[in-house]
Amino acid sequence: MSTHHRLVVEQSMPVGDPAAMLPPELRAGYAELRQLPFFDGLPNDLLITALTSGDLGLRTIDRDHLIADPGALPPGEAAPVIYVVSGQVAAGVFDPDELAERRATQARLERLSPEELQDESRIKPTPLARLARKNVALFADGDVFNSGALTAARGAPVAFFTPAPATIVTLRQRVVADIAVKYPFFEARFRRAIQLSRQRLHNVTGVKQEILDFFVRQGISVSGETVRVRQLDRCIDCKQCEIACEERYGARRLTLGGYQLGMLDFVYTCRTCTDQRCIDPCAYDSIKYDAAKREVVINESTCVGCTACAQSCPYGAIDMVDVDDDSPLTRWAFKKRLEKKKALAFGPGTGRVARPRRIANKCDHCGAYGDQACISACPTGALIELSAYDLFRERSPAAVAAARTGFEHDVDGDRREVLPTYPFTEGVAVRSGGRAKVRRGRLGPLVMWVLGLAAWFVVMVEVLLRKYAGTLSYKFHQLRQDADLADLPVDAVLEKVTFRAGDPIAINCGLVGTALMIIAAIYPMFRRIKPFRWLASNTMWFDFHLMAGTVGPMFVALHSALKLGTWVSMAFWSMVIVALSGFIGRYLYTQVPELSSGRELEELDHERSFQHHRGKHPVAMAEIDRELTEHKATADKVARSSGLIYTLVWLLVEDVRRPARHLRRRARLRKLGVTGKPRRDMVRRASRLIKIHRASVIAPKAALLLHSWKKVHVPFTVLLTIFSAAHIYLSWNHVPWDRLW
Repeated sequence: MSTHHRLVVEQSMPVGDPAAMLPPELRAGYAELRQLPFFDGLPNDLLITALTSGDLGLRTIDRDHLIADPGALPPGEAAPVIYVVSGQVAAGVFDPDELAERRATQARLERLSPEELQDESRIKPTPLARLARKNVALFADGDVFNSGALTAARGAPVAFFTPAPATIVTLRQRVVADIAVKYPFFEARFRRAIQLSRQRLHNVTGVKQEILDFFVRQGISVSGETVRVRQLDRCIDCKQCEIACEERYGARRLTLGGYQLGMLDFVYTCRTCTDQRCIDPCAYDSIKYDAAKREVVINESTCVGCTACAQSCPYGAIDMVDVDDDSPLTRWAFKKRLEKKKALAFGPGTGRVARPRRIANKCDHCGAYGDQACISACPTGALIELSAYDLFRERSPAAVAAARTGFEHDVDGDRREVLPTYPFTEGVAVRSGGRAKVRRGRLGPLVMWVLGLAAWFVVMVEVLLRKYAGTLSYKFHQLRQDADLADLPVDAVLEKVTFRAGDPIAINCGLVGTALMIIAAIYPMFRRIKPFRWLASNTMWFDFHLMAGTVGPMFVALHSALKLGTWVSMAFWSMVIVALSGFIGRYLYTQVPELSSGRELEELDHERSFQHHRGKHPVAMAEIDRELTEHKATADKVARSSGLIYTLVWLLVEDVRRPARHLRRRARLRKLGVTGKPRRDMVRRASRLIKIHRASVIAPKAALLLHSWKKVHVPFTVLLTIFSAAHIYLSWNHVPWDRLW
């Protein structure tokens, strides 16, 4: 508190305890108000008078309650100013009939006595965030907003509600005006707070509006410290995450294909919501929040399978798993795990009276383990955990600091800091598991690739030296050390420095290459057999599969010395087809999800930016529009074709042409007088839109493209194995062991 503000309080402070003037029910509220920075410096008698008259009120409100509802205000009364002490307040546009129904239900419940409330259903209605047509604003700790001004700005009825329990201060507009006139320091605070709220709302348009609505609607704003997401551009749809979870618990605790926004899939799993609405309905005290673990946990020894918690979770995070012997849906692995820990016992002395037919099952982030099974099992690092608040960031750090300190200083809001769009339009590019507990080596894959490529490079250098600079080769120096050859002239020694398909170095290359190809071929075994998973994570095996499938053929190519005139060449070409089909498969698994999922947000963002550029650079934008129209027509033509090969070739050619097209576009815009940042932005966004056009080609054929490559990859892998085995068997007895070294 500043010296001036402290003097104001001391001069206005009545003798004795100021709270003694208040009714008992208002004293706790007054004490809390005196701790809030926003009201720091205002006289005690002013706050006491405002509290007593009702011009200022402090309330703690349960989740999913309507507040400052314009439809519920008395005629002629202005909507209040809201100060959020803690929790969250959201604003949403609702269907009038649905809003009226919820308003009537809330009013009826508020009139009931505690005894009558006990008879009400424990299952809460649909969250208001889900009921809203559009969630248009969110306010958190320390925020101040004028509810009437926001309603007028939207041009539609806006209702304010609590997505999570909240404590708020409501101030009638007339008392705010009176205080602002008498106390300039409060007027400055109020002006800063309202200006910051107005600026935030002004910046939340277009893509940012869609992101905010998703943030509130899907309950991510009330999630715990982290949320689990799947990066669609990294996922290869192997389902190893679901398999690993099911192996650990007998029934999986997450499901892919959850609520998707752009390039991220917020999988169906527990987010440890801050309001934990799944706990209250349980009449058996079998689901609790563990403050030490920061996790909602189910006591499987007392759960009776009533399904109340599952019905209360709006996000599908709790499943009921059958454990009844007579049920065709019983998950026997799940039941076996519970029986092992004696969690299915019933009767006297146990946690339940009758035999359970089903048990609630939910993710607890593998609290009893050193890692999270699903994230450790993901071979590509697609499944990760992130901070929900860092990911969405609906307030800038400066705005958060200003709210916590009572808006003592001016804050310049940066639009780029609020609700960043790039995680959803471009991906978050996280491969380490994020904030999750994960057993995954980070340097292992890099070391494997470095060793594999370095070994091939060394051999390749030796081969080139033998052919073009024999005296510099290792073989030449090795022969010169031989006592029998020491007296021979250099030319005579060089005649022995050769590289042919049957030379020891070529044979060793064949052995190494074949071993790597075999390891790459049996990769599916590594990810399914537990002993292999103990040796290394699925990520490590997958990276080793990619390295072996790349470096192995390179060694085999050296082994053949490109002498392909015999039947053995069939093994070589089978290997080439296997390697190429593997690269194509990997290409498809990275391109198809990226181009067939979540591009609506990015397209909207680009179109809004182009609309801005059209006003300043109409000629240049006409050129961009022409290029985009022509490319869209070509993409539509390819999409209408039925040939998968044609589609794949078109995609590959598009990738090859992209750099040249990018340079030509820059040159055209330069000639049209567009330079600097506008040109860079227009060029980049045009490139992205051209890539988005490919979605119209890929989307109809996504499943076929992803699965068709295996029809080539797998059969030729079998042929490669057969031909390689025959070649090794026939050649083995003709090569003495001492020739290998």
